[in-house]
Amino acid sequence: MGVGNYGRHSDSAIFENSVFYQQFVHDKIILPPKPLPGTEVSVPHVFVGDEGFPLQTYLMRPYPKSGVINNVRKKTFNRQLSRARRVVENAFGILAMKWRLFLRPIETDEGTADWIVKAACCLHNYIITKIGNRESVIETDEQVEPIRALAATTPTNRRSNAVAFEVREHFADYFSK
Repeated sequence: MGVGNYGRHSDSAIFENSVFYQQFVHDKIILPPKPLPGTEVSVPHVFVGDEGFPLQTYLMRPYPKSGVINNVRKKTFNRQLSRARRVVENAFGILAMKWRLFLRPIETDEGTADWIVKAACCLHNYIITKIGNRESVIETDEQVEPIRALAATTPTNRRSNAVAFEVREHFADYFSK
């Protein structure tokens, strides 16, 4: 579990410097392609990113805004990708609602803060496993502002290869059906 990066680091830089990423791109972690549900089209497993990430065969980013204005298929893809990214971003909000200390800055040294976040994640997963998701939700009337788990990224202009564009097209076709 990678924690402990500051907001000044872009999401793509954090991802590319993670142990997971290094193992993944050096084929130490293999995720074999699989057909999309209800189709014969085999595509690689992918991660979702925003405009700050380069399009890769394993990492989908939205179509550029200028290219989706009159294209329903591309708009649909971008909307589905955005929904998937929101699920990831909401995970931190769920963690913060359960462990209220994440609603404000953690005033401790970086190493201790890393362990606090990791412990909260482990406890959260343990509770979900043992009790279930419904019982682990804290009921409250308190209004809490949404928390953005990842810092905003800036668009990247790193070149993608033709296969990455083809993978995105397969997903766009699938979401448009």
